[in-house]
Amino acid sequence: MERHADGSGRIRGRLRPPGRDRVQEVTAIGSARDRLAAVLERWAGRPTLFAVAVMNVITGLGLAVTIFAGNFGVDSGLYRRCAVLLAEGQTDFCGFLYSPLTAVVARPLTWISPTAAMVAMSLIGIAVVVTGVVLETRGHALVDRLLVAIAALSFAPTVHELLLGQTTLLIAAAIYPLARRADAFRNGIPFGIALALAPKPLVVPVLIWLVVWRRQALAATVLTTLLLTGVGMALLGVGQYQEWIAVLSGAGNASVAGSLSLWERGNFSLWPLNPVTFVIACVVGIGTLWAILRDSSRGFVASLFAGLLLAPYSQLYAFSILLLAVRPALEFAPRTTRVLALIANVMGAFLGAMTAWSLVGLTASASFRKMSPAIEPPEASAVARG
Repeated sequence: MERHADGSGRIRGRLRPPGRDRVQEVTAIGSARDRLAAVLERWAGRPTLFAVAVMNVITGLGLAVTIFAGNFGVDSGLYRRCAVLLAEGQTDFCGFLYSPLTAVVARPLTWISPTAAMVAMSLIGIAVVVTGVVLETRGHALVDRLLVAIAALSFAPTVHELLLGQTTLLIAAAIYPLARRADAFRNGIPFGIALALAPKPLVVPVLIWLVVWRRQALAATVLTTLLLTGVGMALLGVGQYQEWIAVLSGAGNASVAGSLSLWERGNFSLWPLNPVTFVIACVVGIGTLWAILRDSSRGFVASLFAGLLLAPYSQLYAFSILLLAVRPALEFAPRTTRVLALIANVMGAFLGAMTAWSLVGLTASASFRKMSPAIEPPEASAVARG
């Protein structure tokens, strides 16, 4: 009601039409949303790529300088040491979280110096990223492809991965044929090799996605893993595998207790679980399963985020596997993906921020809105068209 005083001191009033304030409020919100959408659309594409690349270079280089001394070659050096011990005739398990067969595969690292082995593992990681960018950006302008390469290589988890000489990017390369090609038996073989060597807990949700969307490839993955595990037992003995399982069990128990030594270097998963994080983990699991059952692309991206959130430990380098999520996520959640890309490198600097960042990414994947049918990879569409 609008009220005005006249000269006599009496109050005159005029009633607004019912719901008018509400309509104006909704209209204002809709207008603001449209303006924001217009701004985001205008800055989409190359301006966003440039911004992400610049942000990542600045923060990625800063991270590299900060952690270089304490991180360079830590994991690649471990692979080499285990391979050296095996070459010298040691029969006991090396004691790391990878399978005993990894020491056999890492044997070429013993042919060069420790420093050269560290550099070699980093160069392999760089080659994986560059190859992935080349494949993912086919048909785009050269400047855009260059910006994507810069952004991917200076992505903070990638920087951490390359400095350590870790294997997450190799696992991502093994998953790539599964995510980008039609279901086929041969596409599951690389992932089977990866699981036989480095069965990381973060890939468990991906296996669930395979059950729903890539069953032929899953058969190849399982058979390859079992075959190589048998080869490893034949070469190294069952005892080493028993020791390895004991190491994994010990790490699992430490994760439950929250005493795993990796915590000192930063864990971005929901572990160790408390009543609050347990509820969140249950929601993450349900939401991921929902996304997997409803849509292939959304389910795949959700499985990557869920793996990082639900694994007993997820250090910064593990998030480099999310490079696989960028292309499909840009299809179904372009604005959210761009925002997450812009702020990704600063999230790891704040306690709990990377976990929250991952939850946002998972939420964008596990939408409860009506979804379109699962998007088939290009090769599948071509086959369907005959």
